[in-house]
Amino acid sequence: MYGRSYLALAVGVLVLGILFQQPALTTLGLLSGLTLLIAWGWQAACLTGVTYERRFGEDHAFLGERVPLDVTITNFKLLPLSWLETDDVFPSGLQFVDYQPELASSPHYVIFGHTTAMRWFERVHWHYEVECSTRGLYRFGTVVLRSGDLFGLFTREEEQPAPARLYVYPKILDLPALGLPPRHPFGDLRAQRQLLEDPLRTAGVREYRPEDPFKRVHWKATARTQQLQVRLYEQTTTHTVMLFLNIESYEHIYEGVEAARAEWAIVVTASLARYAASQGWSFGLRSNAPAADGGEAVRLPPSHRPEQLTRLLEALARVLVYAVRGFTEVLRAETQSLPIGSTVIVISPVLTDTLRGALLRLRERGLRVVVCALTDAPPEPLPGLLLYHLPPPADAPYLRPPKPPSLRTLFDEDAAAPGAPPAPAEAPAGVRA
Repeated sequence: MYGRSYLALAVGVLVLGILFQQPALTTLGLLSGLTLLIAWGWQAACLTGVTYERRFGEDHAFLGERVPLDVTITNFKLLPLSWLETDDVFPSGLQFVDYQPELASSPHYVIFGHTTAMRWFERVHWHYEVECSTRGLYRFGTVVLRSGDLFGLFTREEEQPAPARLYVYPKILDLPALGLPPRHPFGDLRAQRQLLEDPLRTAGVREYRPEDPFKRVHWKATARTQQLQVRLYEQTTTHTVMLFLNIESYEHIYEGVEAARAEWAIVVTASLARYAASQGWSFGLRSNAPAADGGEAVRLPPSHRPEQLTRLLEALARVLVYAVRGFTEVLRAETQSLPIGSTVIVISPVLTDTLRGALLRLRERGLRVVVCALTDAPPEPLPGLLLYHLPPPADAPYLRPPKPPSLRTLFDEDAAAPGAPPAPAEAPAGVRA
């Protein structure tokens, strides 16, 4: 805006010099106009060929780990840049080591910015370490680049796509740290590890016998042979474990969710999933909480593949702490297809009468039911069910919700006053190439 005003002033001086035949004014108008045209052309091309690259050393990390972060800005042209600013929006759940970013308008985000000057065909590199202090899926979109001419008359700004993702897994504890026995936490499953039939995989057919259940009749084979035929299922030795995560903290869904207790439920679920993977079981996950990248409740079918644990931890990293469905409804719907002899592990911060009744009915259907109650007070025992009381720890840092940055850094004039937060630090000097 100021550049256009200066350009209009230069044109006015040139016109006055010509009208009044004043060589000095004419020369001043010509030089000023030429300078402004050069500055305008400079800012028009300043961001052409400038690239911003943000690269994490790992795209998956556990809570509390440090991840290397490299930022590279490259100027792929002959025109140098007298100044360049970049603004990259970061979630406040990622803490920089030895660097304090600026505050954003939202308390959940900070501005990760750089200011530098660049020569022609120059590359500037910065290296940081980021501490993953909060579980979650962190997605990064565009970065704002801002530059201008040598005289500071014109400014150009544009957004450049720089997509990236970082999964921060929840904390994983061993069984004694959870309050579970280190051996056989779900009872002795040796009797369950005998040959079981997989009802989803048909191996063949045979003639009907009086002891065969009617639901195993293969009607197409019966019509073809004109005799009753029943299905033969493939045999499997893989035990199936289904983890059910209840994110609700109170009896009614509209009462909200206690964030720390919900995080403890996620920690327990992740720890039990790792134990199931170490035992070679087929395990899955179902919850009444939605994922951060979709509005549907989290659902992961059982599997014993090596990548199943990674998929489950990614699902828990994406979990948002609120419920989209009633947990009892989810439990009833998702246990219909489980084979007899499977283990259902319920992780719940609350045990309502409705949930107790649903758990007892699962036991009657031939499922092994294990309940991890995350209540403060020990719950009443459930007949025939294995019940553990796992209250959340009092002062676990991984259960604390993320704190927004303090606004005092914006308005505190006396930075040296006792108790005043430190002012935002400048970005470290980059390595030039």
